[in-house]
Amino acid sequence: MASVAAARALMIAATLVGLSSCQSSSPQPPAASSTTSPTAQASPHLSAYLSATFVTALAWAPDGRLFSAQRAGAIRSFDGKTARDFASVSPATDGERGLLGLAISPTFARDHYVYAFYSRSDDESRQRVVRWTDRNGTGTELTTIIDNLPGGTDCCHKGGRLAFGPDGKLYITLGENHLASQAQDPSSLRGKILRYNPDGTVPADNPFGSSNPVWAIGLRNPFGLAFSPDGKLFVTDNGPSGDDGTPPTGYDRVLQVVKGGNSQWPVCYGNGILLHGSSCPGTPPTYQSGTTTLVPTGASFVSGKGPAGYQGDFVFCSYAQDRLKVMSADGRQLLFDGPACQLDVKEGPDHALYFSDTATVYRLGS
Repeated sequence: MASVAAARALMIAATLVGLSSCQSSSPQPPAASSTTSPTAQASPHLSAYLSATFVTALAWAPDGRLFSAQRAGAIRSFDGKTARDFASVSPATDGERGLLGLAISPTFARDHYVYAFYSRSDDESRQRVVRWTDRNGTGTELTTIIDNLPGGTDCCHKGGRLAFGPDGKLYITLGENHLASQAQDPSSLRGKILRYNPDGTVPADNPFGSSNPVWAIGLRNPFGLAFSPDGKLFVTDNGPSGDDGTPPTGYDRVLQVVKGGNSQWPVCYGNGILLHGSSCPGTPPTYQSGTTTLVPTGASFVSGKGPAGYQGDFVFCSYAQDRLKVMSADGRQLLFDGPACQLDVKEGPDHALYFSDTATVYRLGS
């Protein structure tokens, strides 16, 4: 069944080839879904903000610049008028590999650090987190802070999202590289949420030991990573795609992840559907998509000052449906479909939502 999972995950690579060739220098924003509920019809304005190829991750600096990571390796900044090259890496890009994660230091005003996660091209079975210092808009002093994270030898389940928590620690998603049983093993980094100090060392209060970066176990292919206003960690995790005798479609998940938590894969999938053993460990998802395939990617919480109709909600992009999925703040109820969104979403300092597909970054706001 691995070929089914690979085909589903390789949608990303196929779409990149097909859409990048027809990218327009003046992109037109996609329309919102006709199934949008009345709460979405407050109609904040949707516009194309920036042309960019396959932006896997977005991050805002406190000075108002939007940083974007392109899967092929470029990191650029945009101040609303001028786009600039900031830095670049040379990642492997086959399957789900690439430049996959981006984060701005929570103390950027002091240290000027920009972080990124990418798949290594010199050894495709390994992945890396690096850091630059921003000097007048250019990334300098490239430093590898975490190396040799497992990437596996096949196409898929690489993870690669970065986010700083309210505790100032760096959180990272890692997929299980199609080695499902390792997701339940705290001594393996596969299928985990990892937690590091900003310098790449391991915090002494991590749940599985002072030298172990694992924060939570039991994930399959996590992409989205977002902290709520009250500090809760939510993750989007891609469904089983036929692995281990599961259905070939559906069962994508939204998870609330806690210290030492277990999100059940591969013992169970969906909402507690048992695959192995006699009972499901840990905590079930707050939401699962049933037989509908979403391929959830980037996620974010919208503040109370966000676009009308979205305020206070949890949102994530659906790669398969090309929609911004809008949920209740507890991640339990799917409220409506917003505009087209495939890769990442962030709220800007102006409280508009910014989100990406394979050719454009869009802005939704007043």
